[in-house]
Amino acid sequence: MSVKHKCTSSSAIPITNGLARGSTALKFLRPEPALGVSRQDLQMRFNRWLVNQHGAQWRGLGDTQRQAHEFISGPSLGTRAKFMTFNRTQSRVVTGLLTGRNTLRRHVYLLGLLDSPLCRKCGVGEETLAHILCECESLASLRYVYLGSSFLEPEDIRSLGLGAIWSYSKAAGLP
Repeated sequence: MSVKHKCTSSSAIPITNGLARGSTALKFLRPEPALGVSRQDLQMRFNRWLVNQHGAQWRGLGDTQRQAHEFISGPSLGTRAKFMTFNRTQSRVVTGLLTGRNTLRRHVYLLGLLDSPLCRKCGVGEETLAHILCECESLASLRYVYLGSSFLEPEDIRSLGLGAIWSYSKAAGLP
């Protein structure tokens, strides 16, 4: 035989209030911090810290990377995302062009592997990144089509997308 207990609402209130008062004195038993921090917030803070560290390192290079500083504005998440879509050849060519570590004749001449640093397209100026991307008259029409202007300044190159630089270098037959 079962016994039924009647529970009135007035008897439940003191028990609930007592539990609530008692639980405020207890320590939190889950991992700290008690107020959660989302994974997205942590990821955002970490990425911001990485960008700040990269920017500080970029600014601290001084004159050691003169050509790279001339044509690259600095670390950028958007540029990084575009660069990550490139294949190995595209990455090598664009990186070589923007940093000056490539097979343009001036660089190869400085390494002692060529007799002349003159441009293979026009034969007038030294074949440097500035000459190829900004000044070479033989490449003016290709620059206009792919980069938007026949003659550019190094500051203009900073604002161009990596895809435009890759397309221009491929059309110009640059190494």
